[in-house]
Amino acid sequence: MPANLPPDYFAAEEKFRTAESISAKIACLEELISTVPKHKGTDHLRAELRRKLSRLKSEQHKRKSVSRHESEYHIEKEGSGRIAVIGPTNAGKSSLVARLTHATPKVSESPFTTWGPTPGMMNVKDVHLQLIDTPPLSKDYTKPELFDLIRTSDLLLLMLDIRAFPIQQFDDSLEMLANHRIVAEFLKNKIENSESMTIIPTMIVINKVDNQRLQADFNAFCELEQADWPVIPVSIQNQYNLDTMGRRCLEMMKLMRIFSKPPGKEPDMSQPYVLKIGSTIEDFAGKVHRDFLNNLKTARVWGKNVYDGQMVGRDHILNDGDVVELHI
Repeated sequence: MPANLPPDYFAAEEKFRTAESISAKIACLEELISTVPKHKGTDHLRAELRRKLSRLKSEQHKRKSVSRHESEYHIEKEGSGRIAVIGPTNAGKSSLVARLTHATPKVSESPFTTWGPTPGMMNVKDVHLQLIDTPPLSKDYTKPELFDLIRTSDLLLLMLDIRAFPIQQFDDSLEMLANHRIVAEFLKNKIENSESMTIIPTMIVINKVDNQRLQADFNAFCELEQADWPVIPVSIQNQYNLDTMGRRCLEMMKLMRIFSKPPGKEPDMSQPYVLKIGSTIEDFAGKVHRDFLNNLKTARVWGKNVYDGQMVGRDHILNDGDVVELHI
């Protein structure tokens, strides 16, 4: 029986292949295993991947027995997705994470204040996303573990300082990523042999656009680059565009919110289930509980492209904000 592996599998496989540390390989392999469909055609593949995972964890355990120090770059994934905030020193990465999460990274006007990653949880429309402050990308020295952390991310926010030669910052940051075989998704069609690279959705966040003059500088940056890239001006100081940036994160990560409605009761609109755009009733049922996935007969949907309470089957494609009532 053919495996019929989805595109997500091959993307995760490339992340695993290019990971540079054991902890990163374990995280990437766990993600890879989660993308493999469960049917007879993938039994051998899933077994082989689990054996690889067991060997890596055993090797990691042996190393820990020699040295109890766990890399600070090994951060467990939490929430509905991981966003790494990357870029040059003093671009405002720590300030952004401090503003949008409960994390407390050290914030200073002095360069190279951040020496290790700091995770926090960002809430965007009741979707919880892991936001990680990172040390600066520097040609002088950047720890290899940082690039392992970047590879495990679902989205990159490349932060630049509008007041400090943003075009040079942009070029230098992309060059450093490319040297470690990481490519922003908006550049994948311009890179030869991009299939051998780790391609990650990337938003360019131009910080410190604090007034109209700096807004004009931002417009000039966009005109000079002459490219249709995902770019947004923000001011952490004035809290300008931060909500818009959060919504664009959801869009670029292709996430949507689906709300559950028990039969005969009102839907719970406070805790959405988070699925990838294009997911079906069957995908939603699997998120709720295995019993719904195995025994689902039909479902009713309130939302887009349906009339209220419309009966639909397993293959119905859902939209952001839909309310679903499952029947078994």
